[in-house]
Amino acid sequence: MNRQGTDTILHTLETQLNQRLEKLWKVFNWCSGTLISLSAIVLAAAASKDYHLTVAGHILISAIIIIVTIYSWAWIEENLVFEKNIRDQIDAIFKEELSYPELKTLRPDKAKFGYKDVVLLLGFVALMSVWTDELLIKFA
Repeated sequence: MNRQGTDTILHTLETQLNQRLEKLWKVFNWCSGTLISLSAIVLAAAASKDYHLTVAGHILISAIIIIVTIYSWAWIEENLVFEKNIRDQIDAIFKEELSYPELKTLRPDKAKFGYKDVVLLLGFVALMSVWTDELLIKFA
């Protein structure tokens, strides 16, 4: 492949990668904001003496939290797969066309703890905040 073709492909892949990274951040930002807000609202309401949520209310809020968490996790997972595939293509071009195989060692997508883990953690915390008052009443 000629240099201009390689540059065009690399530019296209970099554009796609930037779009995926931006989407990852937006999904994570939306999900974490939603789960933190739900937790804060439930905990603030529970601190009020007028607060009373039925078990059905707890279940409904829990279902919303679970749906948001699973949906976000799956959306992030899908984008991470695309990101990995794009990075693999860029790595191959750097190795084969530009004789630079070391790009692989610089990949940030190899992190052990990331967006998916934080989304699951926030989902768990949000669920615990919903059930805190029920648990405290039962075990107090």
